[in-house]
Amino acid sequence: MPHRQGEGASPGRTVIRLVLLLLGADFIRRNWHVVAVAGLAWGSIGVSLMIDALDGVLNFPLTLFGCLLLLESLVTLWVAQSGMGAQKTLRRVKGALFLLIAVLVITRHQASDMVLAILFGVAFAIGGALQITSALVVRFPRWRMALAGGVVQIVLAIVFFQPYPTHYKGTVPFCLALGLIFGGWSMIWLALRTRMLPPQVSLDRLASRTSDNDRPFDAGLYRGDESMQAMLRTGLAPVASPAGPAAPLTIHVWTPTGSAKGPARRQPVIDRYIAAVDTNGVISTGHAALELLPDLYISLYPAEEIDRSPDQFARLLRATADNDVKGRYLSDYRSEAAAWCESTEKIVFRDYRRAHLDRFWQRYRQAEIYNLTYRNCSSTVAQALEAALEGVMGHRDRHWSNAVRMMFTPEIWVASQIRKRAVTMAWTPGMVLDYARALRAVVHPRPLSWAASLHLALRQSRRLRRGWRARRHQQQDQQAPPP
Repeated sequence: MPHRQGEGASPGRTVIRLVLLLLGADFIRRNWHVVAVAGLAWGSIGVSLMIDALDGVLNFPLTLFGCLLLLESLVTLWVAQSGMGAQKTLRRVKGALFLLIAVLVITRHQASDMVLAILFGVAFAIGGALQITSALVVRFPRWRMALAGGVVQIVLAIVFFQPYPTHYKGTVPFCLALGLIFGGWSMIWLALRTRMLPPQVSLDRLASRTSDNDRPFDAGLYRGDESMQAMLRTGLAPVASPAGPAAPLTIHVWTPTGSAKGPARRQPVIDRYIAAVDTNGVISTGHAALELLPDLYISLYPAEEIDRSPDQFARLLRATADNDVKGRYLSDYRSEAAAWCESTEKIVFRDYRRAHLDRFWQRYRQAEIYNLTYRNCSSTVAQALEAALEGVMGHRDRHWSNAVRMMFTPEIWVASQIRKRAVTMAWTPGMVLDYARALRAVVHPRPLSWAASLHLALRQSRRLRRGWRARRHQQQDQQAPPP
């Protein structure tokens, strides 16, 4: 998927782009007109909902929507027990959140409408504040666009907070309308742009975060001749032969706490997503790498160690060209683990597109550049993973029901939120870890379908009932008087 720093997309728009990434450019090229028409219809419905929410006469079926949302939340909570690890947690969070919103919608009380407005307003305010802060601190390419997007989110938060003109009655339709409008526009834009792409170019060239348009081309940090530099500018690298995957693709993550030598203090969120400080005051940001045996390993390091002392760390957060340094790519995981330590976490993908990954790596490795926030180990692995997963769902199943199923998968929403925060701040090993786990749950779902989820949930429910009955009979036998 395109890594556009500062795109400031809405959650719905980001989800749609991620779904279309997994469907693949070939899928969209064949059905670009369907995607464009669907986007137009989606946007038109959003506009009508916006008018309905703001004109003072609400025609939106709130009660029906609340009942459907309640049913969805109950089913999600029911089947959550059949998930595993992070998948179970995500389904529980999604089910609980949807249950709260459904109850507030169904009650149809003025206080409920106000609570919903406050919830949505707080979400937009926090999102806008984070986006504005990251844009001002990191100064990534297009940071001014991100700053404007953050201001728009703050304005929308104010719109949710103030009662005029509907006294909070149009909160739910207004929020849905925003998602539909942004999502429809994203579908139309992506369909038209993909239609014009040559067959050998993937979706990441639409708005590549590492494209040479983001900053002036520095020939001193690139190796290769003029023909290779021209190839980098156009993105038309030769494509490797599409051989089937001979080995699983593994994402290695060294978390900040796992790689630091004796963290001085525990700060769960900061330690996981930003950095950990050891007893000597040295900051450890962790590391991420991608491995595909026997011949592909993606691990980017600075050629010379960067001074990460606290007084220099704030300056290094800026994604500006003056912080670009010479980079180096390590050869294999074994040597890296022997020189440092074993990776803290390993996320394995069995299904991927090797040809897409080879094409990305052939282009990307020509630039030996490292930037702590703009082009680091984590952003490199995230882009490589997206290149490997592009079209994997569309190649597996070409039916449109596959896209609809993904839209209702909680993990795709979590992955889209992680990606949105990462491209407007910076990719970190913790974000790569959660992003890879969420995408793995989408690409390799456990269980494979909602029907299977319900089946497993029913089986587990029957096992619990049998266990409860057995314990009750055992207690009755123990309490019975001896003959």
